[in-house]
Amino acid sequence: MRVSTRYRQPLRTLALSVLPWLLSPAAQAQLSGSAGLLSNYLYRGISLSDAKPAARLALNYDGTAGWYAGGQVVTGQLVGEPHRSAQWTGYAGYAQRLPSGLSWETGVSAYAFPHNSNWSFREVYVGLAGSKLSGRLHYSPDYLGFGERTLYGELNGGSMLAPRVQAFWHGGYLYSRDNALSRRAEARIGLATAHQGWQAQVSLEVTRLRSGTTSGRYGAATTAADGGWPHQFVVTVARAF
Repeated sequence: MRVSTRYRQPLRTLALSVLPWLLSPAAQAQLSGSAGLLSNYLYRGISLSDAKPAARLALNYDGTAGWYAGGQVVTGQLVGEPHRSAQWTGYAGYAQRLPSGLSWETGVSAYAFPHNSNWSFREVYVGLAGSKLSGRLHYSPDYLGFGERTLYGELNGGSMLAPRVQAFWHGGYLYSRDNALSRRAEARIGLATAHQGWQAQVSLEVTRLRSGTTSGRYGAATTAADGGWPHQFVVTVARAF
């Protein structure tokens, strides 16, 4: 039985989804995508675009039996890179709806940094989603090429405020078994809207890194010297196709 993208979209990696829930393609659509601009490309609270604007192209395919796949390319900029370079992400998985109305999924994600291949890594994930709340757990044996075994848990939610306006929120925690300084919490809250294929969202992003973590390891990390909760606003505009 095929699972509607309404249930599966919240569970996909947030970096791949410009607007959660509100702009999910219709259940009968098999291929969808978007192209847009971000004021900052944040990945789990860390900027992978040197805190600068980035362009993103994303494609998603939904099969008829619960299988799905997709990916994106972003014009990012890692620490030590003098110029922008493409950052690729791909994923594939399987989802099914339970008799209760919830849906579950499992899959694998791969992240590639062609100009700095040491950062490339893979993850496996499992998730569970309802109509307004979803959760996901990711595991990587070599997170961002640091040789660290990590678990990343996330919760996502949202609600419609008006016919074209949705409030959404996200919370996540990265746990590193091999390096306590890599552990961090991050959260996002924002508003999303769409009109005639155009998509826009604005969100407040908050990150907490362990005290003593340096920005040089991750690039433009939004951290404070005392390990506080630095924050910033991120704006995304995209065109769906």
